[in-house]
Amino acid sequence: MRKLTPEDYRLMPWKNSGGTTTEILAEPAPQPSEARPWLWRVSIAAVTGNGPFSRFPGYDRHIMAIGGDGFDLEGGPSGTLRVEPFHPLSFSGDWPIVSRLHKGPVRDFNLIADRAAIDSSLICERLTARRAFKAGGATILVHVLIGRARAAPEIGRTLDREESLLLMPGEVTTLEPLPSLAPPRLAICWIAPRA
Repeated sequence: MRKLTPEDYRLMPWKNSGGTTTEILAEPAPQPSEARPWLWRVSIAAVTGNGPFSRFPGYDRHIMAIGGDGFDLEGGPSGTLRVEPFHPLSFSGDWPIVSRLHKGPVRDFNLIADRAAIDSSLICERLTARRAFKAGGATILVHVLIGRARAAPEIGRTLDREESLLLMPGEVTTLEPLPSLAPPRLAICWIAPRA
């Protein structure tokens, strides 16, 4: 189990050079290439204007707005997808997506995973009471979007806003809310090898 702080994150250019993303963590592909740089990546992007999203053929994408009023994604076979604050949605990295901001700049939280190798999901929860996390055969990354939390008392890890906790396969912990203006809100990434 490992705590990650903003000092551990990396600021990187978008694949299409249209902006920057803060990479929280990535698992490199066994044989990295420009087309397949990693098995999965968790990141936060600043979107300041309308424009094309980077394409990631062969990857599943999970996204939610975490700052600002959200945006629409246009260009997929399902029609327009509405990205709203703290409501994850998923789409294919193969799609030629264009974003349209609702009311100015936004920040979004992203999980991208190689669909041939990885099963993945993203959920967002308020932490109002103690909650157990059991990685089993998966990797779990919990990112604190709002508030503060503490991992199981015997571990003594406090997680502040913008910090993350990484659980590797087989690891278990419990998170509990710490006093703050609002209950902690968590982004929870579940990442497992595809059977």
